[in-house]
Amino acid sequence: MRIAGVLLLLAVVFYGWRWLSSPSPPSAEKLAGVALSGAPDERQEAALMLIALGDRAVPLMRRVLQQSKAPEVRAAMIQGLIGQYDYLSMPAILDGLDDESLLVRTRAAPAVQNLLCLAVAYSPNDPPEKRREVVKACHQRWETMLKSPRMKAKLAAAQSPN
Repeated sequence: MRIAGVLLLLAVVFYGWRWLSSPSPPSAEKLAGVALSGAPDERQEAALMLIALGDRAVPLMRRVLQQSKAPEVRAAMIQGLIGQYDYLSMPAILDGLDDESLLVRTRAAPAVQNLLCLAVAYSPNDPPEKRREVVKACHQRWETMLKSPRMKAKLAAAQSPN
């Protein structure tokens, strides 16, 4: 009986030590910082890890989308925010339609169409003048949606702390 007790105690100590000494996953704030200013090969990975945190990371994803200089990070943030149906990101996602990066424009197009429930004749490869016409129409649609009571309620709910 004593041997079994000692073995049980050793097992608890061993597994407890391993659990306590295992590295904890990085915080959402740390991931956002790396996505914004980490080494090029770390930024993308941090962006994807931030997206994996889901709805609790949405405010940080918004910030990264607005501040990042890296197209692959901006594109990833658009993808993550559309996955959360984050209407508060709509202005930044709309800006993605006219981004200098083809990757960002390619990710922004379906995001805008999905969030605005709008089918538009937009190609990320269109010349800037044609893209601006579509972006203007999307901005107008967004402004119209902002006036609806339903959208006002969605945005208010998204801004309130959980």
